[in-house]
Amino acid sequence: MTIASQLYLPIAFKNFHLARNTTQMVLAGDIGGTKANMLLCLFTAAGIEVIKEERFVSKDHDSFTSIISKFLDGQPSPAKICLSVAGPVIQGRVKFTNLTWQIDSAEISALFSCPVAILNDLEATAYGLAATQPGELGLIQKGESMGSGNIAIIAAGTGLGEAGLFFDGQNYHPFATEGGHCDFAPRNDQDIAVLNFLRKRHQRVSWERLLSGTGIFTIWEFLTEIEHKPVPGWLAEQILHNDKPAMISKAAIEKTCPVCMEAMDMFNRYLAIEGANMILKLKATGGLYLAGGIAAKNISLLDPAVWQDMFQKSGRMKALLAQVPVYVMTNEKAPLLGSAYYAAFNM
Repeated sequence: MTIASQLYLPIAFKNFHLARNTTQMVLAGDIGGTKANMLLCLFTAAGIEVIKEERFVSKDHDSFTSIISKFLDGQPSPAKICLSVAGPVIQGRVKFTNLTWQIDSAEISALFSCPVAILNDLEATAYGLAATQPGELGLIQKGESMGSGNIAIIAAGTGLGEAGLFFDGQNYHPFATEGGHCDFAPRNDQDIAVLNFLRKRHQRVSWERLLSGTGIFTIWEFLTEIEHKPVPGWLAEQILHNDKPAMISKAAIEKTCPVCMEAMDMFNRYLAIEGANMILKLKATGGLYLAGGIAAKNISLLDPAVWQDMFQKSGRMKALLAQVPVYVMTNEKAPLLGSAYYAAFNM
């Protein structure tokens, strides 16, 4: 990893020009409902030296402090810590949406005797755009770029995260949202049937119920249970003992199962609809970036024609939507890098 002489985006890091010429040990973490990725690195004027990097399975640990203590055992003490977390951060504290953990920045700061910042994982992903390298963006829609403007980020993974970057005319300012928990909005009769299917399970149906790993399986269940689409015998057996969303997307990529292909087509359509919603809500003329593991691993299934169709069917603002570029962020370490950059240049 290296620090580019020019950031991919002019993120408003308050200490970038000063801190990039100093030496500092930084601990970054990206903690989600499934995994906790940890990175200890040394920032110098020459670049970033990775001291240690490790992935932990979140559910195997009772708390995050046990992970951080294990990771730092025998390592140099960090001067700053920044953590990316899956959940709303309120006054330096977070209660995870998909875990029983709680994290308090003041508690961690006292334990490791250094400043600690906690960012929502999508806010960290937004900061991670600064570290984007050539070749790490896939193109879904070129658009007729309107020039600089706000940016939207949407990330489907264990859950659905959304964030924005406000453009002040010179620099970008990342901010978190909890937009993934907004209500699912059906567009056609099949979508209404999907909504009714989910209402039998949940009091309220959010976009995250469909645009997530669990959501992929939910769509597949709808197609097989409600629309009675046939399931190949080999898949019915394998799906019982393996990662269900991964099995569905793999079969769709390999074109070995029609119902899996249809499930991923629906997922792509829903992602395009909510992507259009994000652009309109933030007036994101600077672009829409698809982050998260699902988009990066299934980029071949994100049919650009579907995106163009959904944008065209988004009402009176379709001309604006047609001009917005849409990218896939293929570097799944963006939240981790964003946390490291934030610690080095914004604390």
